[in-house]
Amino acid sequence: MEAPSAVFRQLHPLTFVHYVFLAIVGFAFAALSSPSYGGDAQRYSLIFATFYATVTGPYAIAKYIRFRYHVTSDELVIYYGVFKRVRRNIPSERIHTVSIERNMLARILGTAAVRIETAGTGDAEGNLSYVGVREAERIRNLLRTAQAVDSPESPTSPSFFMPLRRVLLSSIYQFSLGISALLVGVFFQLESFGIVDGRALTSWLVEQNFFSGTIEEFWPLLIALLLLVTFVLGWTLGFIQNLIRFYNFRIELGATKIRRRFGLITLHEGAIPYKRVQSFLIRSNPLMRLYNWHRLEMQTLGLQSGERGFQPGMPFAKWTEITALAPKIRPFSIPESYARVSRLTIRRRTLRYSLLIVLSSVIISLLWWPLALWGLCLLPAGWGLAWLQYLCHRWAYYDGNLLIRRRVFSQQFWIIPVERFQAFEITATFFQRRLGLCTLIVDTAGAGDLRYPRIIDLKREEANRLLAELYDAFQAEATW
Repeated sequence: MEAPSAVFRQLHPLTFVHYVFLAIVGFAFAALSSPSYGGDAQRYSLIFATFYATVTGPYAIAKYIRFRYHVTSDELVIYYGVFKRVRRNIPSERIHTVSIERNMLARILGTAAVRIETAGTGDAEGNLSYVGVREAERIRNLLRTAQAVDSPESPTSPSFFMPLRRVLLSSIYQFSLGISALLVGVFFQLESFGIVDGRALTSWLVEQNFFSGTIEEFWPLLIALLLLVTFVLGWTLGFIQNLIRFYNFRIELGATKIRRRFGLITLHEGAIPYKRVQSFLIRSNPLMRLYNWHRLEMQTLGLQSGERGFQPGMPFAKWTEITALAPKIRPFSIPESYARVSRLTIRRRTLRYSLLIVLSSVIISLLWWPLALWGLCLLPAGWGLAWLQYLCHRWAYYDGNLLIRRRVFSQQFWIIPVERFQAFEITATFFQRRLGLCTLIVDTAGAGDLRYPRIIDLKREEANRLLAELYDAFQAEATW
């Protein structure tokens, strides 16, 4: 492999500051990584953290020294690797997105991360972390010269902008259970180090007559209190996370690309070509739908790390705003009526939820049998949920698009153009086969592992008919 010449550049010298910051975070995480109580466990955690810092320091230096890049209007060439030397050439005409990201530390240091993505990749093909701000702009302008760009006179409307008032309003509807669970884990880590004593706090509450009775009778109230605190914490963290992520969100439609800019701590700035958009996903929850608020996401060709293939298009918008802007990106029309899945789905889902509730109650009864009796009271709720899921699951094939509505609490509304289909699949579980039902799945390029369009509990004859209709339409639209 040919060595890089003098025209190749290094990353910004202040990249070391980013490495040091990440090393400090990693050291702190490793030091608090022991889930056990006792001095030995804490000692081992500190030893591991010290080993981590000793290894990552020299490796970060070697990584910086060995990294070189060279960019022209024709291609981006990157040399990297400490133990395994890699040269990567990325032609400009294959590049779909050149985005610039600046977190809070990068803004303080005057640096930026440049991420280059091509079609069908799970991560960024090229990642220059970090370069100077002017250098990042130079790289983006050079790589854009080989692509179709918007003409200066091309209109940028219609556009969408979220002022601070709307960002704050959208944050009210957010909930982050994952981050609150992480903080609960940190609480137990602090308890293992003796900084927080949960047992002493429980005993103190009993001694202060906040509760009258034995400590065993206090546990249900404590569990309810813990759930309440988790909910409040999850809502607060969801509010903060949404505010930081979508602050100053703006989207402009050009002649060939969608330009976006958003973020408070990490500033995201980039463009998505229209041809990369595979489908739309409109999400909402009961509280948002009560006030006609929705969230538009674009499923794109090639997954972006952290987004799982879905890019925010309109994080918080009215239905009329979405139906005015989204068809400019990928044409679609809303049908007047939808078809429903089979009513037998109520029977199948009711059986599933009943078995799950009974099994959970049996397991809980081994710990505390009165709580298991309360669990059995959830059976009517499970039956009601099965009925609501049937009412909310509808579909339509209209004007060259497959539209699918499903879910109750986190409702999903898929809009998939027929020309974007990649594969068709019909599946059936044991209980579905017994009832003559099946699930129709359509796959698009860059589809996620957890969120993908599917119609659950169709009658087999109807699923086969729909699949044949979709496949014929796809064959008619496909260009070879």
